[in-house]
Amino acid sequence: MTGSSEMHVGLRYQPDAEQLALAGEMESALTELLPLARAHQGGSESADVWEQLAGLGILNAGVGEDRGGSGLGATEVALIAVTLGRQLASPALLATIATFGAALDLNETPRVAPAFGDGEMLWVNEPGANLLLVRSGGGAVLHAVPEVAQPVDEFTWGVRLMTGPLGPALRTLDARELQLLRLIDAAAMAGIAQAALDMAVDYAKLREQFGRPIGSFQAIKHHCATMAIAARGAADATSFAAVAFDSARADTAHRVESALLFASAAAIDNGGTNIQVHGGIGFSAEAEPHLLLKRAQLLAALAGGTEAMAERVAAAA
Repeated sequence: MTGSSEMHVGLRYQPDAEQLALAGEMESALTELLPLARAHQGGSESADVWEQLAGLGILNAGVGEDRGGSGLGATEVALIAVTLGRQLASPALLATIATFGAALDLNETPRVAPAFGDGEMLWVNEPGANLLLVRSGGGAVLHAVPEVAQPVDEFTWGVRLMTGPLGPALRTLDARELQLLRLIDAAAMAGIAQAALDMAVDYAKLREQFGRPIGSFQAIKHHCATMAIAARGAADATSFAAVAFDSARADTAHRVESALLFASAAAIDNGGTNIQVHGGIGFSAEAEPHLLLKRAQLLAALAGGTEAMAERVAAAA
């Protein structure tokens, strides 16, 4: 029994107090810098936002100090990405944070636009992007930005999508870089799941029917409770995967893939339920609920889709 107890000494499953405190400080700054209402204007961030994020050390947060980065671990980066997801940070911003170290190998200060597609390649338009992150099968490759591109639509997905012939492949992400990319995806999805819950609860407290807040009705309570369970599960699965990544656990790949699948489902389901709680206004372009659902669906597509996620979970197990 003594040997068994000693074997488990030092195992951690969640972030420690210092990591949570750092994430809390970043959360305050990011919430002020990235108000949710700006997402109505487009899916890209302004040059000023990029500059301020660089000044905060967010863009290169996961890069070692010996390479000019902030030197944070995956756990801190994931906690920051949760806030970025909650504030609907540009998909290009998430891709840049995830691949900053890989791009440095190309002697680039990156601004990375994520791409996806089966046959026709689509990517998220990001002014100033100098790299594309293209995922196919089980991997991801950094490409040069195409010299010729054309818009696909105006704003259907809450971002502007482009298409065109890909530039040359420059660097393939290795297994650990790919895990970090998927961990950041999971964290952003967990943030969206929490944002949808918060938005639904706030509305349920304010909206009245029959002289009572709709949050007092059993059906709405059940919806919000289900959303709360999903959001908490996504957050815990993601933070556990991040700690596993930093601890180099043998089951890291399985933890990361599971967190991504769990968080994606939570974000999409909570996004849809949030619209239901809002009723008719939830479907209107002027309101914000539809932005959360669209972003969750877009991030899932950028990550290869939930079916591919489920296959990777099974393979990693």
